[in-house]
Amino acid sequence: MNIQEEIRDGYLVSAKMKKIWAIELDLVKKFVEVCAKYGLEYRITGGTLLGAVRHKGYIPWDNDIDILMPRKDYNKLQEIGKDAFRAPYFFQTPITENGRYFSAYTKIRHNLSTAASKYEYEEGINCGVFIDIFCLDELPDNRLLRRLFVFKLTEILKMQRFCFGKKLKGGVTAKIKHSLQHFVYRFVYHSPNAAELLVLFNKNAGKFAGKGCKEVGTLEHGYIEKIVWDKSWWDDSVQLAFEDLSLCAPKCYDAVLRKQYGDYMRIPDDKSTHDYYEFEPDVPYKQFFESYGKDSAINHGQGSKVLSL
Repeated sequence: MNIQEEIRDGYLVSAKMKKIWAIELDLVKKFVEVCAKYGLEYRITGGTLLGAVRHKGYIPWDNDIDILMPRKDYNKLQEIGKDAFRAPYFFQTPITENGRYFSAYTKIRHNLSTAASKYEYEEGINCGVFIDIFCLDELPDNRLLRRLFVFKLTEILKMQRFCFGKKLKGGVTAKIKHSLQHFVYRFVYHSPNAAELLVLFNKNAGKFAGKGCKEVGTLEHGYIEKIVWDKSWWDDSVQLAFEDLSLCAPKCYDAVLRKQYGDYMRIPDDKSTHDYYEFEPDVPYKQFFESYGKDSAINHGQGSKVLSL
């Protein structure tokens, strides 16, 4: 793609952002190639789906790619991912990172670039530019069963938060609360390591796969109502333009987007930011931390701006 800066929808897209986009598009191309080789289904979702419909590509102030896979295809990807994505690509899960970090979803990274938070590098994991791969799971129709289902998944995510995350800042009360929660999740629930937690999460999240449930959702961040959809909305697909690619999207994308974003075709006035990652598309992450890490923004509690959709 053209990596020169340009104005899109009144927003200046820098050359650096274009380079980040180009790396992510290369990751998507590789992902689609792997899916075609192994007969795996996927759909674009979130801001990527919104961008495809509203902008025919990236939302100008976004730097993220989100993809969904049905449970059976997602499970297959977990089996073949490490071998299918060789350098300069990296298939990232707690398993391929030998338990050094926890995430309930998958990232595909590019080794010769940087997209990192200080916490991630301190754990010694791959910090290349990435795309996110989520799983689309069926949710039980019975409300009581759904409550129990969500509760179990939430407990697993809490184990991750308190056994592998850093202590939250706060006063004495907050620290005491955190210590008690940490005790409960590590010793009462006998929290396993991060790789085992991922296996446990996927086993429970996929419990109702193929059971004919009416609704589906992504559960890696817990139960969020706006990303729980009618299963039929995702059954069929359509190809949508995304920059110079044609990507697989849910045929009922209008219903999906309205549930998640409301009036999604309106360009938002508030393009507020969130500090998640620092991006350096031209610098391999290991070199970045060796050469620039000590003075970088992430070491001062800042990061690259990740913007609202």
